[in-house]
Amino acid sequence: MIWLTSILAGIGALTIATLNVRRSHRRGKTLVCEIVRCLLIFAAIILFWRPESTLNRDDRRPRRLVVMVDHSQSMSTVDSDSNTGHQTPERISRLETAQRITEDPRWKQLDRRWELTIKKLFEEHPSESDLGGAIDRVISNEDVTACVLLSDGDWNSGASPLGVVQDLAIQEGRRFSLQSVAIGRPTRLPDLELYGVSCPTIAVEDKPLRLPFTVANWFPESRTAMVQMRVDGAVEQEQQVTIASGKRFDGSMRWTATGEGQHSIEISVVVAEGESDATNNQSAHQVDVRPESLRVLIVESKPRWEFRYLRNALIRDPGIEVSTLLFHPTLETVGGGGSDYLESFPNSVAELAEYDVIFLGDVGTGEHGLSEAHCQLLAGTVAEQATGIVLMPGPDGRQSELSATKIESLTPVVFDGSSRSSAGAASTAESTGKFALTESGRSSLLTQLSDQPADNWKLWQSLPGFQWFASATRGKTGSEVLAVHADAANQFGRLPLLVTRRYGAGKVLWMATDSAWRWRMGVEDKYHYRFWGQVIRWMAYGRNMAVGESMRLIYQPETPTVASSLSLRASVMTSSGEPSSEESVELTIEAPDQSRQIIRLTSSPGDWGTFVGETSFSQTGLHGVTLQHPSENETLKTQILVQGRAVEAIGRPARIDVMNDLARLGHGQAFQPNQVDSLVELLNSQLNQNQQTQTIRLWQHPLILLGMVAGLSLFWVLRKWAGAL
Repeated sequence: MIWLTSILAGIGALTIATLNVRRSHRRGKTLVCEIVRCLLIFAAIILFWRPESTLNRDDRRPRRLVVMVDHSQSMSTVDSDSNTGHQTPERISRLETAQRITEDPRWKQLDRRWELTIKKLFEEHPSESDLGGAIDRVISNEDVTACVLLSDGDWNSGASPLGVVQDLAIQEGRRFSLQSVAIGRPTRLPDLELYGVSCPTIAVEDKPLRLPFTVANWFPESRTAMVQMRVDGAVEQEQQVTIASGKRFDGSMRWTATGEGQHSIEISVVVAEGESDATNNQSAHQVDVRPESLRVLIVESKPRWEFRYLRNALIRDPGIEVSTLLFHPTLETVGGGGSDYLESFPNSVAELAEYDVIFLGDVGTGEHGLSEAHCQLLAGTVAEQATGIVLMPGPDGRQSELSATKIESLTPVVFDGSSRSSAGAASTAESTGKFALTESGRSSLLTQLSDQPADNWKLWQSLPGFQWFASATRGKTGSEVLAVHADAANQFGRLPLLVTRRYGAGKVLWMATDSAWRWRMGVEDKYHYRFWGQVIRWMAYGRNMAVGESMRLIYQPETPTVASSLSLRASVMTSSGEPSSEESVELTIEAPDQSRQIIRLTSSPGDWGTFVGETSFSQTGLHGVTLQHPSENETLKTQILVQGRAVEAIGRPARIDVMNDLARLGHGQAFQPNQVDSLVELLNSQLNQNQQTQTIRLWQHPLILLGMVAGLSLFWVLRKWAGAL
């Protein structure tokens, strides 16, 4: 349609001009006038098509280029070849390589429009490297067009640098490029590394303390390592191990805690010849040795075999005080045959909170069981007073009646409707069911029955099995499944048999069968009570960190680090045995430099006498902690060991993959340390590509419109000159 209109307009203009010239008596003047008219009409036709013009202009503005040099601890690793234009034959550190790159004379070839800035990352705190945060600050807070990262790609704090760069790249209006230079070798230097040492801060006097450890061999050949345990500076135990190249050895040391008070324990590996880093060969800890005093409550319906053997074993333990309560369905009253039997279930927070661990057997609700108030008290005591609870259902399925009470909220497994009140068949008549440890179970301290961790899973396979089990479909979210049925499975996998979880401040363990007493076959209490003893002490450990006459103090994590958050929970009772009703309690922390910090712990909801708060530390070392009773003249004192934050290790492989991905996500390229000339060439070409493109709309340009007005005026004057007016 536009083409047709334009052609008709052009033909019409020419036709009218021809007729006007033929009819005119002043053909010469009329011809000039008609030529101007046709030109104006043709110009209008052209403008009708909205013509535009594009101009490319070089952008000569200066641009900001930042070269970021990683000064973190891992850059001290001496594994970099000095091939950056210097003829030095020996190996140099990654940091020295980065510094040589910044001093390379080839940077003089950089376009003058680049304003070069060298920024040193983590120079003040080389042990803490938030690589993602450093990149974000450089790109977000400065007018940066391009940046170059000289690093080994390692970091130990903050968000992943890959995610940070990806978020920056997708932001609207952000135009930058990130080039990376990966420094270091992708393989480890020869080293023996000690890690995985787990040491509690509290130990029980005259009880063995197990300290697991792991030693990794990063030498190209097998190595024999000597592992030592020192107690208060003296060598207590030595263990010689042989580790293949690239493999690790999982072992443990045992120490019988003797002598009350603070003891220093150090696990170390003797430094081997040719080792690249000796700083990762030792792990030091402080242990407070105390006499054991635990209270355990066993609540059961019928005195089944597991109940009898467990009760007898606990009674023989001098560090444990046992109380027992039987809800026998055929007896009119609650009772038992020994001095440890209670006549009724504890009815107050103060009475129930005295127990560190509660075993809840095949007990239901109603006349011969727990009331709704008892269930609420149980759940609240676990959540608020950090009491541990062991749920051990029985063949009668009475514990399933608790599903309609508050106990359901702390149960770590999910039952299906068909098996909630019935036991699962363990096996065929010819064999019994077996436990199978999960990956979590193999590493858990609760399931360590063997003295050698490597043989523990074999020991579990050899244990006598069980004839029945309480069927559950799966563990709840947040639970940890330690053992499953070796054969039975459903759509979620193998059926769970041993499951733990945290519930508020307390811990919960669900045991699907009551046949652990069979583990005594041929070995007496060796494995049966070792298992239950570990469970009891694991559950009671947290609430016994700091204990007074009427106050307890629990803190997490057990060994905090500098600048990390520490959660505090205090349980406070009055002299009459009731939970404190005050709004807050005062906690004083004295740092190693004698400075003091006062923290107020606020009361948690409910009438439980618990107070919560959090803090952080700015110094390493032992901190004195004093908890003041809010209404009585009593204090609780303890010490908390604060360690330094995790440092970057020397000798680890450079993260070449991270550096390559950073360049890819940052619209750049990855370079080798000896490719400075290619890097400079790329940066210069990037400037040449930064041209400004300008589009001119001729059909509405002011000069064009002014020309049309001038042409019409000229045409009007020519018409008068030709005598057409």
